This record gives sequence, C-alpha cells and structure tokens, in this order.
Amino acid sequence: MTRNTLLHKVARLGPLSPVLYFFGSFIILFSLSRLLLSAIYATEVSSVDGVLWLFPVGVRMDIMILSALCAIPATLLLLLPNANPNSLASPYMAFLQRFSRVFIAALLGIASLALLYFEAVTYTFMAVYKARPNHLFVEYMAHPDTVVDILITSYKLELVLGLLLILGGSWWITRLSYTLSVLAKPWPYWKRLLALPLIILLLILGARSSLSDSPANLGAAAFSEDSLVNELALNSSYAVAYATYNFFNQQQNLQSRYGKMSRDEIIRRVRAQMNLPLSAFDDPQIPLAHTQVAHNPQTTPRNLVVILAESLSAEFIGSLGGLPLSPRFDTLAKQGTLLTNLLATGKRTNRGVESVITGALPIPLTSAIKLRLAQSNFFTLPQLLKTHGYRTSFLYGGDANFDNMRRFLSYNGVDQFIEGRDIEKPLYRNHWGISDSDIFNAANLFFRQQAKSGQPFASILLTLSNHEPFDFPEGGFELYEQPAFTQNNVAKYADHALGEFFEQARKENYFSNTIFLIVADHGVEIRARGLIPAAKYHIPALILGPDIAAQRIDTLASQIDLPPTVLGLLGITTRHPMPGRDLLAQPADAPGRAIYHLGSTYAYQIEDQVLIQTPNRPARQYTLQQGHLTPTPLDPELAKDALAHLLLPDLLHQEQRYRLPAQN
Repeated sequence: MTRNTLLHKVARLGPLSPVLYFFGSFIILFSLSRLLLSAIYATEVSSVDGVLWLFPVGVRMDIMILSALCAIPATLLLLLPNANPNSLASPYMAFLQRFSRVFIAALLGIASLALLYFEAVTYTFMAVYKARPNHLFVEYMAHPDTVVDILITSYKLELVLGLLLILGGSWWITRLSYTLSVLAKPWPYWKRLLALPLIILLLILGARSSLSDSPANLGAAAFSEDSLVNELALNSSYAVAYATYNFFNQQQNLQSRYGKMSRDEIIRRVRAQMNLPLSAFDDPQIPLAHTQVAHNPQTTPRNLVVILAESLSAEFIGSLGGLPLSPRFDTLAKQGTLLTNLLATGKRTNRGVESVITGALPIPLTSAIKLRLAQSNFFTLPQLLKTHGYRTSFLYGGDANFDNMRRFLSYNGVDQFIEGRDIEKPLYRNHWGISDSDIFNAANLFFRQQAKSGQPFASILLTLSNHEPFDFPEGGFELYEQPAFTQNNVAKYADHALGEFFEQARKENYFSNTIFLIVADHGVEIRARGLIPAAKYHIPALILGPDIAAQRIDTLASQIDLPPTVLGLLGITTRHPMPGRDLLAQPADAPGRAIYHLGSTYAYQIEDQVLIQTPNRPARQYTLQQGHLTPTPLDPELAKDALAHLLLPDLLHQEQRYRLPAQN
C-alpha cells in the first residue's frame, strides 16, 4: 500500500483522522522501540517469569500519555470549521480553516518532537542508569550547560543521530497531519458535536487508565520483581512527565501512595529505633530533638573536616574486598575507625550531602536540598556548629550552584564557599571542574589560614574527579589498567589525591586538633539487577583524628548515622534533631540498620532483613544474602517501622519541624 493510498484511507475516518494517525503511529513506534530495548537487554528480559506482560503493560502506558496529548487537538478538530472548503461562506472562514489546519498540525508536530526526543534519549540514559528517563533526568535538565558539555564530550554520535531522528520524525508527522486535515472526509456540525463528549470521555479514560479514585501511575508498570524489566514496560515520555510533576509539586502525599499511619505512631516508631530513652526527647515542637553529650569534653573544641568523595564505592576499596585501587585509603584505614558495612542512602551527590550534612532521613524522589520549605531554617551540622563558635565552609572543585547546593547550604549555616572557578592555574580542569589534587591543595592552604584565628572551623569538601568522563592529571601513581582514562584508573587517582592531602595535612598545626570524616557521597552508578540492588549501596567511611581508635566497625549502618557519630567526637555537648545513631556509643547487641532508596522504591534494612516499599503496592520483605534478595514472609512490625521512617521526613518537612533546637 502506497503512502497516498494509506492517507486517503485514514482520511475517510473524518476530521479526527490526523489525531488517529498520530495516535496509531506512536503506538507502533513505542512498541517497536520496546521490542528493540528488550533485544538489547535480552539477558535480563529472558530470566523474568511472565515477561510477555511487558508488551500489553507497555501499550497501556503508551495509551495514557498519548490520550493526554490528543485531548486538545481532538477537541479543536471537532469544534473548528468543517474541512470541506465548499461549505465555507466567507473569506474569513476560509482563513480560519487554513489557520486551524496549520495550528493543529503544529500541535501534533510539537508533541511528536517531545515524544521522539524522550524515546531517543532513552537508549543512552538506560545504558548509564538502567532506567527510563526519570527524576534524575529532570534534575539534570535544570543544568543544560552541563548536559550539553557531557553530550558533546562523550556522546557525539548519539547526539547527531538523535537530532536527525527527532527533527526528521517530527517534521514528517507535522506534514502528514496537515495533509490529512485537508483530505479528511467532512462531518456535519451536529455529528461533530455529538461525537465530542464521547471522544473526550474516551481520552480521559485512556489518560487515567483506571476507573478507581486514583489514576494509574508508574506503579502500574511494576509487573515483575526486576526493576530493569519494569522500566522497559514504561513509556519514557510518561515517566518524564510524572517526574516533572513531582519535581514542581513537592506536596507528595506519601500516605496515599505508600500507606497510612498516624502522626503519633510515626514519631514513636522512629524514636524507638534511635536507641535513646524516651525521656531524651524533650521538645514537643521538634519531635526528634535531644541532647548529645561529648565523648571526651574539650576545652578547645575540635575542628571538623568532612570529605565527601565522589562515587567512592566499596568496589574500589581493597580493604573492603574491592579492587586494589585504594592503597592510600587502606593505609589510612589502619590509623582510624573504619566502617565496613555502611550503605549510602541514594545514588546521587545531593543525597550524600543531604544525609551526611543534615542527618535527615531521605524523602523518596526529591532530596531535601531541593525542597522549597527546606531552603532556610533546615537543620544542618554547619548551622549547629555555628552556634558553638565555629566558622563554616564548603569546598568543591565544580560549580557550587549545581544541584542547588550553594543556595541550600548558604541559607542553612555555611558561611564561605570555595569552588573550582576560584582556583587559579589548576593542574587539571574538565567540564565538571578542577581535579581532586587542586581542591585538596586549596583546602590545605585554606585550613591553615582558618587555624591561625584560633576559632574552631567546620568544613565540607566535595571531590569530583571520580566521575565520567574519567579523566585526571597523569603522573605520580601507577595506573591500574590500560587505556589510561577508565573508571578504575580515575578511582585510583582519587585515592592518590586523598593520600597526598593527608601527607600535607599532617605537617600543619590544625591536623592535631581536627576530626576527619572520609565518606563516599554514593557508590558507582546502579547497573545491577533486581528490585533494588542493595550491594551497590555499599560505601566506605573512615574517621581519623586525635584519640580515634584504630578499629573496624562491622555493624550495618547508614549515612545518616555519620553526623551524630562525628559530632560526639568534637568535645562539645549539643542538641539536635538527627535520627541517626552515634555508632561509637551503641549497645553491643543493637541490630544494624540502613535506609536507602532507588527513585520511588524505598528500602529499610535491619541486619539481613530488607523491607521494600513502592507506591501503590503492599510492602514486601526479603532476606539479603550475598547481594541477592530472597522473598520471605512479611513481619508486620518491621513493615510499620519501615513505613514510619519513610513518612516522617516528609511530615517534618511540611511542618518545618526538622530544625535547630535551642542549645543549652
């Protein structure tokens, strides 16, 4: 069948033919794309029971986004002048008809541009994140200059091919839509008015895909226990639209999506897991506020330096069973307290900053750093330490505005910022910023100056070299492999830069009165199988400083446990609302705990028991063994504790009760 023959056949369907052609074309395109993705990830797909549900579930998701996009064009086609030019009574009506054809073709063309764009970027995004474009994609879109730099540097061919596909496809749809509006068999006005409510009803039902009170959402695609296969069933445009809505609408109403619980029970259950007596919580306005007594009170408070190391996964740490890429870290680990069983709360830098600097429980999807109500008067370690006479600072080799870090930290206790652009003549610079060696050199000089004042200081240092495109200043250490610029080699370079910093710092006066915390912001990108790959959250943490015992702590722990742990070592007694545990003051028989998430999937782990919560689905429990989750019967009390920890941070955020309490 020729194209003209097909167009004439479609045109017989009447004024709605452009929309019907658009709708049908994209159902076919999305299905073919889903089939291609299934072939690319054939190994993962073939191991899932009932995998053929991938395609009908996928068509359902496609219908949802296409129905929403077709609502306005379909309504206009039924209301605007009849497509038969002989029925027009005036030049004005002829102009209106021509304009309406162009306008509707343009609407469908713009919609095609968006649909093709999100489908085209899916292949590259999934190769990195093993997920359809989601909230991470939306967050990166807030930094277009960084995204363009990454594309030009690492994805030139994909960029060119994608642009050709997107522009060519959208132009093709635009032209066909206009042609069909010209060829369309006219309907009498009464017939169009009669069809209008029926068409609107069908499109509403298609967009909702549900007759219940709540429309279907991303959870409707979760037909298997494998997150990657579930992602294949999604529609990328719908996933981005959903993530964008949540990005701008921060009233997430988590209780309607994960489960209901009274406010009192939420607070009671979280308090119980903090391993503190009930009498410790003495401020009704700040439910988690309590006093933390110094381990060893000091006349002169100790300085604090938190080194958040980019992507320092346990996979790169030899002393934790990873690749032999960390000789300098492993040497330092013998001189301080090494946490061997620590899990990150998330997989992005803003989550590491959130957990280690604020101590807050993570909220699904959106970090506190980006939440509107957290932009001032939100508790942070720098804010607390300022009340005890500390000078506070943040050092970063890149742009401190990235991920809203500068705004959040400056309004919540950080006084001074040093970033990549402040460093003159760096050894190495790429589109992310300067090398770890450069920021460590600057930090040492800065800390030396800070110490001269006699005032205690608290500083956060965030590195960035261990990040794609994996380039770094060569020389000074032995490469792990060839070619040079690989993730393993850049991880070894980051370790080298860290070791060089500590060699410098030991020669400085400030070193003997400073507590250092070295911890990853997150692990390597999540590329493993499963509902939530728990093993990929394993990261190292090391505490160094005066009177710090050389020991290993093997208890399961979370990034949120780190700020109260280092706070207890500074020699001052403080009051704060952090729900984490001081890992140096726990009963020997206290079970370990970790909390982490992957998008909207939330994990609450006690020892080897993992409670998984996803929107609009019952909680599920698993036993974690050698990195694999095995289903096990649900413990109702564990499920309630998990739900409480999921709901509390959003509750405290909305009520603005995660804030600095009055100090004694």
